[in-house]
Amino acid sequence: PFLSPLSPVAVTERTVDLRTGVRLAYVEQGDPRGLPVVFLHGTSDSWHSFESVLPHLPATIRALVPSQRGHGDSSRPERGYGPGDFATDVAAFLDALGIDAAVIVGHSMGSSIARRFALEHPNRTIGLVLLGAFHRWRDLPDLLELGEVISTLTDPVDPAFVREFQAGTIVQPVSPAFFDSAVRESLKLPARVWKAMVAGFIEDDDAPRLGSILVPTLLV
Repeated sequence: PFLSPLSPVAVTERTVDLRTGVRLAYVEQGDPRGLPVVFLHGTSDSWHSFESVLPHLPATIRALVPSQRGHGDSSRPERGYGPGDFATDVAAFLDALGIDAAVIVGHSMGSSIARRFALEHPNRTIGLVLLGAFHRWRDLPDLLELGEVISTLTDPVDPAFVREFQAGTIVQPVSPAFFDSAVRESLKLPARVWKAMVAGFIEDDDAPRLGSILVPTLLV
């Protein structure tokens, strides 16, 4: 069991092998027969991003929080870091756990993955919660500038860059313990994952199709 100062709830990190060839680390909480809710973290994060959220969730839902491919303690394939690749992993994750459909919660990059999942698997999407979502990555000058910086990264990735990156994502104050956890998780990503992931999301454009998403959606 994993118990940290960020959360009074003890959870056990597990792993699951997907048909996509990826092994995902994840944690699960709540009623196994409850409404499945999958939480997808943002760029360079891991399931720990939702660690302080877990104590506030009702026990009646089945909360599933994976570290996505390339992140945390999940496997890091050589390629496959576009939105479609991540969305396919979500479908395979549900298959591996025997779940037909779920509510998908996505933060930042995770919100782009969540809506891609809803586009490609509408019958498996009960609803969406999109936190800090982007219309198009390429429309945001700050993200384009970030992409240019990331394209120059080499291994080992500079901890100073990671700390600056994480600090730049904070809107309201967070605890030092949470911030340090985010930095530690981000340092697990090799440069090639940073590069492929950010380039893949900047190049992608599913905005013209978003009107076809008909499930209940909460924008935060």
